Amino acid sequence: MEKENAIQERAQSQSLRFKVEFDGQPSEEIKLVAYAFDSQGALLASAPVNKEGRFQLELGPEKAQYARLMLSLALPKGREEAQITPQILERLRAYEPLWKFEPRKRAYELLPIPKFHWEWWLWCLCRVRGRVVRPVTINGVTYDKPVCHARVHVCEVDTLRIVIPRLPDDLIIRIREELLHPIPRPPFPDPPPFRFDPRVFDFSARNIAAMQSVPEFELGEDFDLANPQPPPSFFPDRIGGFERDPSQPPSAVPDFLNNFAFKAALQSSSIAVIKQALLDNLLVIRPYICFWQWVWPYFYTCDELAVIETDNQGRFDTLIFYLCVADHPDLYFWVEYCLGGAWTTVYQPPMACNTHWDYVCSSDVIIRVTDPRVPWCSDGETVAGKQVAVMLIGNKVSMAEIQGQAAGANEGLTTDDRPFGGSLEPHVWFGDALIASGITHYRWSYRRLGSSGAWLALDREVVRHYAEVMPDTTLHFKPFVLGPDPAFSGQSLSKIRPLIPPLNPGVDSSSWAPEVDARENTASAFFLSHLLEGGNALMAAGKYELKLELFKSDGSLVNWTTEGVLPKVPTIAGPFGVGMVPTVAPTEEHLIRNAASEIIAFRLVLHVDNNKCTARIYSVQVDGSATADECGFVSYASKVSSNALIRFRPFHPHNFARFIFMIRRGTTITPVEQADGPVGDSVVDGYTRNAASIFSKSVAVSNLLGSCDKAAFAETLYVNAIATDGWSDELDYLDSGLASAAFALEPAAS
Repeated sequence: MEKENAIQERAQSQSLRFKVEFDGQPSEEIKLVAYAFDSQGALLASAPVNKEGRFQLELGPEKAQYARLMLSLALPKGREEAQITPQILERLRAYEPLWKFEPRKRAYELLPIPKFHWEWWLWCLCRVRGRVVRPVTINGVTYDKPVCHARVHVCEVDTLRIVIPRLPDDLIIRIREELLHPIPRPPFPDPPPFRFDPRVFDFSARNIAAMQSVPEFELGEDFDLANPQPPPSFFPDRIGGFERDPSQPPSAVPDFLNNFAFKAALQSSSIAVIKQALLDNLLVIRPYICFWQWVWPYFYTCDELAVIETDNQGRFDTLIFYLCVADHPDLYFWVEYCLGGAWTTVYQPPMACNTHWDYVCSSDVIIRVTDPRVPWCSDGETVAGKQVAVMLIGNKVSMAEIQGQAAGANEGLTTDDRPFGGSLEPHVWFGDALIASGITHYRWSYRRLGSSGAWLALDREVVRHYAEVMPDTTLHFKPFVLGPDPAFSGQSLSKIRPLIPPLNPGVDSSSWAPEVDARENTASAFFLSHLLEGGNALMAAGKYELKLELFKSDGSLVNWTTEGVLPKVPTIAGPFGVGMVPTVAPTEEHLIRNAASEIIAFRLVLHVDNNKCTARIYSVQVDGSATADECGFVSYASKVSSNALIRFRPFHPHNFARFIFMIRRGTTITPVEQADGPVGDSVVDGYTRNAASIFSKSVAVSNLLGSCDKAAFAETLYVNAIATDGWSDELDYLDSGLASAAFALEPAAS
């Protein structure tokens, strides 16, 4: 009994009782909740406030001593699970009473809630609607294709009316100076019509390579070839991803400083006056916040109100609550999509430039997702195999030509030591018996070799074209979407192609038509290697393992061993041409087995490198020091004994390139000097490579001049990337382009 009394007494000692009243009389009952937070903003306790204004919080002395009390309107249904923070309550105009904990005191009467607070405490409903789309350019016309099954996060941003009063004085002064003495800036985006920046929406391997930043820098003795610095991000820094159409007149920029009262208030020496002026002119300030990155951390915390999944037309629709007396909610949206089985952020632009201020309830919000990994909605059906033959990458590189584990560092390269780049498309033959046995789908996934992380699915859309002949002899070709199959949302499964294409109502006949586009119609998946690491080729380069899995019609994983599925690979090099192509069972390194040693997937390793080459020619030096003057002439002392130091730099970060260097004299077609070879070799045609990848050679002036005593020379250098995508022998868009230089030799004045 004594023990129970002690426990009860200790529990009571943890309880603090409070009473609070309203200043004035609300016309209807207001349901309140009391919250207590520690000094770091963590929630310590909460309790509802009853009709008499009483509530009780479980707070021990060590917590109560520093507790911060806040009283707020009870959250509406649907938001009870939100993580409550002081910042969220401030946005809801919460009342923070003054109180002081006294160890011997258990009951407290708080000062009344000011009318300024409780007049705001009334909820209104707001309907938030919109669409998630993916801009797609077809035949030069850009369409907004809907994105299905994306997660849209709806967040409420701190209103400026709350944030400005708590900004530090130095930031208030800086804002004042920015407004009074504006720095020239790019124009704000005009109203439509916009034009899309094609660099944002064309994610082809060639275009990504064109956007690689190749910085120029002087090479010193301390240049670390093994650890070059990664280039900056290639994505253009644009507001909202748009640029103004120059054919349209620029929008008028409001001259807010013609407002004499506002300008006079900004020039005041009183911080309070400046703050009030800013609060009275919020519409003027909002556009500039996009440029004031130094103020973003103070303005932008985001309270998540809802998470909605888009439907089959890319639409989302939900209801949220906001304080009726306040402005309409300021909303920000970000989007996730299931890529490779993991929810991945695919749209999260800067909050400062993408907040929907005073959102008009029920108005449409269009969210344009440009991430090339995100597929748009499409209709689909089913596809087929009991043997599976993994044949080629592209049309030229057979599985027999990809080096395996025995090659050590060369694993994943072709047998002639080429890496892979661009869009890599495995060609797979699926046997006729697969669909009949209930094996209807497959999935390719990838991850870095040696990683224990999650596999990421290759989920770029895969299609097969088929021909439709109509009764009136009209002929057209339709795409049949293999995957991702929307019937298995989030799994990124593709159908095995059925033996017979769809025969739609009113159609005379239909048949598969791979001739429409050989590359699209032979790919089982698209490994977009040029988009790895956000398109940063330097960071993305390396070895990746790919995995091919099979699935049944219910989406369950197939055990190849128990289902009797036989994997095969070809034994000859590609392209296969017109002869017979023999196949064999793959070696063990190409198989993934479960704990029971049963085959559950096919495995393949590819070495990827999408880095561009660079080429640079350095000034010729004669007799150790003389270099060309501003007219290009360099003097030599003796035709018999003088030497010219020739230097050039053909560079690829991982030496997957060859170069050709030439010097031609006057109108001579035949080079008087030439070097041709791999950029990583230590010596090429007498030119020696140093640690900074600079090739140099001392050449006798007499060899350059030939029968001439003075002559002009042209130098050219071309660096050729050797990466392949399985279709092209070499990816020419990774080449350096032609570097050229010129100099002239003349005898020194006697």
